[in-house]
This record gives sequence, structure tokens and C-alpha cells, in this order.
Amino acid sequence: MTASASPGEGAPAPRNPVVGLAAGTIVLGASNYVYLALVGNVVGGVESAPVSVLWTMMAGLAVGLFQPVEQVLSRALARRRARGLDVRPSLRRVALLACSLLLASLVVLAVAFEPASRLLFSGRSAFTLLLAAGLVSSTVLFFVRGWLAGQGRFGSYAVEMAFEGLLKIGAVAVLAGVGLRDPMFLAVPLVVAPLAASAVAVLVTGAGRRSGARAPVENALTPGGVADAAAADAAATAPHEGVGLRSFAALTTGSLLLQLFVNAGVLLTQLSVGGQATAFTASLVAGLAIARIPLFLFNAVQSFLLTRFSVDAQAGRFRSLARSVGVWNAVVVLLGVAWVVLVNITGATALSLFGPGYELATLQLVLLAASCVFQIATMVTVQGLLALHRDRTSIVAWPVGLVVLLAVFALPWSDLGIAIGAAMLAGTATAFVTAVAGLVWSIRRNAAPRASADLTTGADPVH
Repeated sequence: MTASASPGEGAPAPRNPVVGLAAGTIVLGASNYVYLALVGNVVGGVESAPVSVLWTMMAGLAVGLFQPVEQVLSRALARRRARGLDVRPSLRRVALLACSLLLASLVVLAVAFEPASRLLFSGRSAFTLLLAAGLVSSTVLFFVRGWLAGQGRFGSYAVEMAFEGLLKIGAVAVLAGVGLRDPMFLAVPLVVAPLAASAVAVLVTGAGRRSGARAPVENALTPGGVADAAAADAAATAPHEGVGLRSFAALTTGSLLLQLFVNAGVLLTQLSVGGQATAFTASLVAGLAIARIPLFLFNAVQSFLLTRFSVDAQAGRFRSLARSVGVWNAVVVLLGVAWVVLVNITGATALSLFGPGYELATLQLVLLAASCVFQIATMVTVQGLLALHRDRTSIVAWPVGLVVLLAVFALPWSDLGIAIGAAMLAGTATAFVTAVAGLVWSIRRNAAPRASADLTTGADPVH
């Protein structure tokens, strides 16, 4: 008589998605730098300015609007799969929300078409049309990403990110090679690449299904991005087919506020120059891309930070949570100091690689790098707030920081570049202080009921 094997015995160990996701994130992030550098070298700083602004809007407005679609959908699908429920109701509801949001965005853009073209793209309306098309492609992209993450298909997710980045580079190289060097043509890959990469990811997933490969449900998470994951988690367990409208609205609001904050420098620059295409705008976008290299790396571990902090929060270990946030922020500051020094030494050289006409003063680059350090520290602290389910409190830091950013920018500066850098540094520092204050307040509020209960039962209230 042969003993029966245990359910998991002999089965291949599930693949850890971290390596693949990290690789995809790195390829996509690096490809964005190469894309901007290729465009800059092909057409120069002034002509590449509309492309740089479109890239900023795709990385800001589109992400702010539609990344919450990914977050809500992935968690809703993961929870329904874990319970053995049909995932199609959640797919339909999130698709309806995404299409409604897209339609509203396109209506607003249509109403503001002329001023948007003038202030963002020097009156080149073709770029505004590309932005509208980019909103459509971003809707598809983040819906597909949410579907992949919710199904545990992180290999396909990584393929999508890598293919999207490489396609942008390849398309620019081909277009320039055949003589199509108009900036408008070079901007088209920003719109086409997400759609093509999404299609490839769906095909890869179909092939994986036929082979029977699937990541376990318990590993499902939403990788990347600035995740208001607690709100997304609440949305996944809410009524209406597992997708809560209020949570989705809160998540989208927080995401938009963050993207408005981090891209305020480019928007203020365009307003300051009357919407004209300038080498300074292109240089600022490239300088921000360089200064924020650590941010791309942080995005790869952000979801795992939330998980780590949530363990302490759920167990009521609030002092441990505070220590963990403090330790992570100390690491961020120490590495940040080293990063600022490195930017001070090599920043100008790195910027020159983006092409002729790309110039920023070293002090401007240092200010941008320092603001990135505070931004990461704020995001670490926000993860602590989300672990405590303080969703609304976590959103407050960004508008408060934005108010300070605008106030500092409004001061009588003699140099626009220094004004942008100083304003962003002041804004991110304020956002960090606000987030820390919110975390201290939240920990005290959460700890008070537990301490009272421990005193009543005679347990040790110290964690």
C-alpha cells in the first residue's frame, strides 16, 4: 500500500515574484532615461521640450488617475480568488469605473484643449491629442496590470514593464533611423508602448494558463507605484462586487495629489515661461529624472514596507512600528546624503548625456536631489499611516507640502531654476514633517484603546 503524498509534496516551489518585478521595474525605469536621452540627442533641448512635458504628464496625470484602477482591481481579484468566487463581477465594475474616469478626463481635456496646448506644449495641439490618446492607453495599461497582479501573474507583469520600456527605446531609434525626427513622431512611442506591452502581457498570460503555471493567491500584491494600499484593501472587501466607490475615490484623490505635488516643478516652469518650448524645461525634466533615481528603487520595495508595518500594527506593537519607520527613515537620510553628494559631483556630467542644450546649475540639481530624499522619507512614513488604516491622514501631507511649495516659489527669486529647486525642497520637507506628525498622532490614538483594555485585564500595555 502506497502512502498518499501531502497536497504540496512533490509540487514545485512557487516562484518568488520579487526578482522578476524588480528586474521589470529597473528595465522600465532605465528605459525612460534612455528614451529621454535619445530624444534630446536627436532633436536638441528646445525641440525636445514638448516631448519632455508629455512624458511628465504621462508619468504624472495618467499615473495619478489610473494607477488606483490597478490597485483596486488587483486586490479585489485576489480576495475573490482566495474565496473561490467568480472574478468577473469585479472586472466589470472596475472596468466601468475606469471608463467613467477616462471619459470625465477626456471631457475636461477637451474643454481645456486650447489653454492646455498653449501652456503645456507651446501651442502644438498635436501633443494635446497625444496626451488624450495617452490617457486611453494608460487606462488599458493599468487595468491589465491590475488583472495580472490579481491573478498572481507577476511574471507577465514583469514582462509588460520590460517590454514597454524597451519598445520606447527601439521605436525612437527606428524613427530617427528612417529620418522621422519631428518631436511629435518621437513622442508617439509614449502612447503606443503601453498598449503594445499590455497586449504582449495578455498573450504571455494566455500561454502561461495553457501550461498551468500560476502564482499562489496569497502572494498577490500590487507592485510599484505610490500605493494607498489600505484604501485599496478596503475597496476589495467593500460591497458592490468587492469594489468600493468611496475607497476608489479616496485612492484616486490621494494619487492625484501626490502626482500634482511631485510634478509641480515642471508645471510651474511652463507657467513661468508662458508655455514656450525652452531648453530649461527639457533640462528640468531630465534633472528631475536623475535626481529621482533612488525613488525608482524605493518603489520596488514600497509594497513590502507596507506589509512589514502592517504586521506590527495588526498585533498592536505600536512602539515597534514607530521604531521600524524611524529606522527606515534613518537609512533613507543616510543614503540620501550620499546621493546628494554624488549628484553634486556627477550631476552636471550625467545631465549632459541627454543631449545638446541640457544644462542646469549644480546647486539646482542638489536641491532637486535633496527634495527626492525628503519625498522618499515622506512615503516611508505614509506607509506607517496606511498600516494603521489612517487613509485620510496619509493624504494630508501632500496638499500641505504643496501649499508651502507654492508659497516659497512665489517669493521674489532672481533665478527660476533655484526657485523651483528651493520650492520643491521646502515642500517635500514640509510634507515629511506633516506625515511624521500624523503618524505620531495616529499611533497615540490607536494605542489609547489598547492601553485601556490592557489595564482593565491586567495585561502589560507596553509593546
